[in-house]
Amino acid sequence: MAEPRSTITRLAEGGAIGAGLAVMPGTDVDKQAKLPTGAGVRSLGVTLIKADAAGRPLTIVTAGQATCVAKSAIVPGDLLEVNGTDGKWKAAAPAKDANALCAGMALTSATLEDDLFEAEIAPSTMQGV
Repeated sequence: MAEPRSTITRLAEGGAIGAGLAVMPGTDVDKQAKLPTGAGVRSLGVTLIKADAAGRPLTIVTAGQATCVAKSAIVPGDLLEVNGTDGKWKAAAPAKDANALCAGMALTSATLEDDLFEAEIAPSTMQGV
């Protein structure tokens, strides 16, 4: 895996947060990050390393390659969105005329939940057709 192009550091909010998961801004948007509040929310990026407890530093990839945790099957080229409060990733599949807030594109595949896969993190929006 190539080195991440862009990372930020935030403090984990709400407890431990594993590596490869989506996070969103925390209560203090400039200092904290937390697991998503639901499916399809805009993510801040992908955690590069885990934080063992709330208040611990969390390195987040905001652009570039990262290792991610799958919720379900993913194939290279899939655009990725937040699955839900677990922070895992799924292939974006918005309904007709609906938008999906995507965080990047899969570079390798995942078959089962909790499989690791590589992705290029580059936020975008995808409209269902």
